[in-house]
Amino acid sequence: MAQRVVIETPLYYNENIINYVAISPSDVTFSNLKQVEIVTKYEVINFEIFLNPTIVRGAMALNHYQRKKYRLKKYHSYLVCPCLSTTHSRTLFDIINEHFDFTSRIGGMKNVLEEIFGDVLLPRLYPQNFVNKTGINKTRGILLHGPPGTGKTMIARTICEILNVQPKIVRGPEIFSSFVGESERMIRVLFDDARLDQQNFGSNSKLHIIVIDELDAVCKNRGQDSLVRDTVHDSVTTQLLSEIDGMIYLDNILLIATTNMVDAIDPALLRPGRIEKVIEIELPDGPPRSDIFDIHTKELIRNGALHQDVDINNIIRRTNGMTGAHVERTIRLAIHAAMRRNILHRNTFDITEQDAEDLQVCNQDFLEALSKIAAEYSADETRKNK
Repeated sequence: MAQRVVIETPLYYNENIINYVAISPSDVTFSNLKQVEIVTKYEVINFEIFLNPTIVRGAMALNHYQRKKYRLKKYHSYLVCPCLSTTHSRTLFDIINEHFDFTSRIGGMKNVLEEIFGDVLLPRLYPQNFVNKTGINKTRGILLHGPPGTGKTMIARTICEILNVQPKIVRGPEIFSSFVGESERMIRVLFDDARLDQQNFGSNSKLHIIVIDELDAVCKNRGQDSLVRDTVHDSVTTQLLSEIDGMIYLDNILLIATTNMVDAIDPALLRPGRIEKVIEIELPDGPPRSDIFDIHTKELIRNGALHQDVDINNIIRRTNGMTGAHVERTIRLAIHAAMRRNILHRNTFDITEQDAEDLQVCNQDFLEALSKIAAEYSADETRKNK
């Protein structure tokens, strides 16, 4: 065990990697270790060690973002000891995050992304010849459902990015046309390229991804009682079912659908062999909201624009029940509040580059933003109940 002084350095700075500490190679107590623990009054933090000869002996160097995140004060001394948990086994998410860098863009989705990888994407990352030898059928349909603003469409786009595919994206209401038969034709067209590629290239065909946002607007439950049957919706649902059933002969297609109202979707779509993987995207709880907060404040922290009086833990507690979109909007409104406060203080709209550099977002700005979000939510609930 030893005391080490925290200094600040941009060395090895990567906004997506925050679990390192730079130590001098001359610190023989730690230079042969892979990880250390820094003990604070709040928590014990594990860091990987990076050796750098420019770091003075007796110091440990972190960047500004790390210090803010873990509340480590510059030039303060902390207890540092060897990490005893270096045998911790890595999860699937740890491995895939190194390659695709989820955590810098999508907060609080670790379990969802790991489930998608484990149950849907893994066979598509293995060589096709090996997959053929296993005899398994690839998952060809995914439904992401949950409240608005929870990141369903963002996850769909991330899947496309992982698989390096430019998707066809269509919003449910866009499918419908006033011309007879046109809506059904639009459904067929979505699958045409995949069919043609399969015919021409067989197992060497490139992957095609179709994303249907708001699936409930397209395929309403045909079993629900209605005085007037919606024959257009029924016909479109039947056409989509026909195309999905045809996907069993196509090895080059993945359908991703999203909805806010899973109960409104015709259950025939969700049978095995069709859209068989149904994943709920829930409202983020404390740790995921903290991840989302980190993503959307990292530029503020990196540029020193987040005031030290900001009570991050209190803000995260007060965002309980919010979606990721709400958390992002809270941060945006706080920045707007700081801008407005700065203009009122200077009594001018003529803001110089230096004036802007001096601006800091403080705790009161976040409290103002939270009040606005609460008022908006209350107004929405009032409209719904009328």
